[in-house]
Amino acid sequence: GFMCMPMGPDPFGWFAKPFKNLDEVKKLKFRSPPGIPAESFKVMGMNPVSMPGGEIVPSAQRGVIDAAEWIGPADDAALGLNTVWKNYYLQGLHQAIDIGDIYVNLDWWNKLPKDLQAIFQSGIMALITDTYNWNVSQTSKALKKFVVEDKVQVQDTPEDVFPAYMAAAKEVLEKYAKQDPFFAKVYKSMVDWANLTVPYTKMTNGVYYQMGKSAMDKKLVGYDK
Repeated sequence: GFMCMPMGPDPFGWFAKPFKNLDEVKKLKFRSPPGIPAESFKVMGMNPVSMPGGEIVPSAQRGVIDAAEWIGPADDAALGLNTVWKNYYLQGLHQAIDIGDIYVNLDWWNKLPKDLQAIFQSGIMALITDTYNWNVSQTSKALKKFVVEDKVQVQDTPEDVFPAYMAAAKEVLEKYAKQDPFFAKVYKSMVDWANLTVPYTKMTNGVYYQMGKSAMDKKLVGYDK
């Protein structure tokens, strides 16, 4: 298989009213992705409800859910989530990245000439680059429209949400790692990768995010420029 079409990180979600802490979110019926994110939200004490994207707005209108997350500003706009809720919490931990996959039959792949394999792999790499560029461009444009035209309030996710999710996700991941050797192998690989790469990315990229925040605080950059 081949990984492709990276998107994200996913925002925490859309809400009718601002909230100050995790306890307030626990009272809401919250549309979340299925699987590990939903299980982690349950461990946190939240009430996750999973459903396809096309059902989010109708479910909100009927009162089936109180809040929801989807993918990001551009995709959220395509579903019309900004027409239902006006408080948008961009910082989420449950899906740092969404990855698409392309699977091919291994016997068929092994029979392909090497030049066709290389062309196929080059196409995948181009798709990854194009998707990343689209994501940065279109999500930025969508967020600007939310703020400037639709009067959406972009809120900061309360600090107590993050450690609660990290602890809950760790509990869920370790549960599955004990049950399934392959899951344990993949989980260990991800942890090892984090141990290797986080120190570098924190020390190199962190300063740019801090400079960006400082520039916005001083109104050197922003939608009014």
